[in-house]
Amino acid sequence: MKYLIWLVVALAVVVWLKRAKKTIMPGGMGGAAGSAGSRQSKSQVPEVEHMVQCAHCNIHFPASEAVTDASGQVFCSVEHLRLSAP
Repeated sequence: MKYLIWLVVALAVVVWLKRAKKTIMPGGMGGAAGSAGSRQSKSQVPEVEHMVQCAHCNIHFPASEAVTDASGQVFCSVEHLRLSAP
């Protein structure tokens, strides 16, 4: 019985060590290369895209997906452009 308890304790330690290793080294990179790579990625700021509002449904979406009419109004789709046409 005491060997069974020691086996359970040993398995718990192994599982705990594997989980701790995953949280310390994300992405499977090891050693100093992993920590240097994570420092570099944290310092980079992602590009923020300008958001615009659809003139028909008032939803906000990225400006790169906008459809514009001749007067300069912005729409989220060709369908909303067509629906707002007089």
